[in-house]
Amino acid sequence: MNDAQKNFRALADKYYDEILKTASDMLKIPSVSGNEKDMAEYTFRKMRELGYDDVRFDRVGNVIGLMKGSGGGKSLMYNCHLDTVEPGDQKKWKYGPFSGAIEEGKLWGRGASDTKATFAIQLYTPYILKKENLLPRGDSLVVGVVCEETSAFGSMNMAADGLLTDFAIVGEATENDIAVASRGRIVVEVKATGKSCHASIPHTGVNPFDFFAKFLPLLPEYEPASDELFGKSTMTPTKIVSSEEGTNLVPGSVTLTLDYRSVPSETNEAILQKIQKLADRCSTEGIRVELSILMVDVTCYNGYQGRGLQGEPSYAIPRDHLLVRTAKKALEELYGREVRTKPWAFATDCGHFSQRGVAVMGFSPAEIRLCHTTEDCMDLAMLREGIAGYLAIADRVSNIEK
Repeated sequence: MNDAQKNFRALADKYYDEILKTASDMLKIPSVSGNEKDMAEYTFRKMRELGYDDVRFDRVGNVIGLMKGSGGGKSLMYNCHLDTVEPGDQKKWKYGPFSGAIEEGKLWGRGASDTKATFAIQLYTPYILKKENLLPRGDSLVVGVVCEETSAFGSMNMAADGLLTDFAIVGEATENDIAVASRGRIVVEVKATGKSCHASIPHTGVNPFDFFAKFLPLLPEYEPASDELFGKSTMTPTKIVSSEEGTNLVPGSVTLTLDYRSVPSETNEAILQKIQKLADRCSTEGIRVELSILMVDVTCYNGYQGRGLQGEPSYAIPRDHLLVRTAKKALEELYGREVRTKPWAFATDCGHFSQRGVAVMGFSPAEIRLCHTTEDCMDLAMLREGIAGYLAIADRVSNIEK
């Protein structure tokens, strides 16, 4: 069967109601980061119901479903996160954050745009292709990851465990265009340790603020990396904390927090080295300076505990990469319009996989402007278009020879 005979719009129409119901059901399940248990179990049951060849939970609580291909094609991961941010003031929602309401041509609820409605499409994509005798050559791996909103802990551990594919599609909002890059974020802590004493006799101690009196004026001299998609990386002081609560003490230590937004050409190690060079210029007798990347304690819904990065690694894939070119061509033939390749302004899970050799892009019918707002919703016309888009991409990409 050639491409002309595969009417993905008709298939999107055929399965639209079922996918919409699944998305609505997901939105009725609260799943704030760390509390994804009900959402994870729903996903597990749905994958079983759809006939996935293997469905399991990994050690941190990610849900992983495998639909085997006919053989010889590139493997493809579909990735969305099970968790959401808090709903905020529920009185500000036109329809309840956990209503899953279908009103005014939209699907409403916390996570509709980030990323539950897209995840419903991803769940159904391999199932539809198999059921409609369009089973691709490559294996399909559909994953719902945990704690993305707080630390990207699910994807970080999945990548570290080596569960990798040739290609991956991350379902963060792209308005049915293709995302090819995202900024990274790390939080750097600069800790200066001196010697505490009573403020009335400051000469008997060593004040860590003496280091920062030199260090802070040097920050504008930091030379940020530059990228054609994002411009320059940014480094912003956001917090300073003393080891002492009282106001009449020279502190034993002072910690400055730097929020760093990286471009894809930078590594975290290179960033730390450049900040260290600034710190070395501010050497102060009696003061020890330590730099570290902030990690956060994470407790998953299944009880697993670990440490996650406060941020995400940056990522980029060339616009002429085989994955992007193939997906773009499939979408443009389907939609009859130009499909843009564009960067995300925010951080995503993509870097955890791209750093380990997976070719990653983003695709979703969701609108970025609605994420994390009390207007969180999914336009139903865009949802329908996104279903067809996922089918078209999967059909092309998963049939690329291994």
